[in-house]
Amino acid sequence: MHAPLPLSPEALAAVTPLLERPAAPGAAVAFDADGTLWRGDVGEELLRELIARDVLPRWRGRRDLYEVYEAKVAEDPATGYAFAAEVMADWEEAALQAYCRDFFQRQMAPQLFPFTQPLVRALAGAGYEVWVVSASAVWPVVPGAAWLDVPPARVIAVQVEVEGGRLTARSRRPVPAGEGKVELLKALGVRPVLAVGNGNLDEPMLAYAERALVIAPFGQDNGLVKAAGRRGWPVQRG
Repeated sequence: MHAPLPLSPEALAAVTPLLERPAAPGAAVAFDADGTLWRGDVGEELLRELIARDVLPRWRGRRDLYEVYEAKVAEDPATGYAFAAEVMADWEEAALQAYCRDFFQRQMAPQLFPFTQPLVRALAGAGYEVWVVSASAVWPVVPGAAWLDVPPARVIAVQVEVEGGRLTARSRRPVPAGEGKVELLKALGVRPVLAVGNGNLDEPMLAYAERALVIAPFGQDNGLVKAAGRRGWPVQRG
């Protein structure tokens, strides 16, 4: 018997059947990251910190860089999310990975939702492969996944090409946002038995999965919550 999960009754009703029987070989669950596993946006928080510390090699002195990013997201979210990774160009990848491990522990680990670790561990304990699928840059998402014992090989996030150990400004496509999440999961041969997300751009991934669970702040209903009402998906408030 696993300990009771800190979930709403409707969320429990969606998850419990998966825990009552052994997972089939290769059965997977997919979680969005920002606003789903933790409060806030790990990629945006990292970008703000790097701008404040003026440590982006190609963008030194550009205090307006976050506004540039926001404008790109407003015009086309996928392009904006890719840009947030592209601005890391010329960092040594190993150095950024180390920075992000410290960053996540300092800034984001306290923001994990109370249900996150129990839910992920229960699903993994039942034999499901847990995936994290995020439109944030991969370097801060990997440490977040590690907090949940999800290996880097099962993290899908925005990446750039690396040359000689240094990051370039050439992002890989598709960007894991909207239909891009589904495209990348399909390329890996993964159709989740459960997908969990919180934002409008998670709807395609949730629709692709066999089951869906929506995470939403108390008192706030975005487009995905409205879609959940239409589609009969359960909602977990966090």
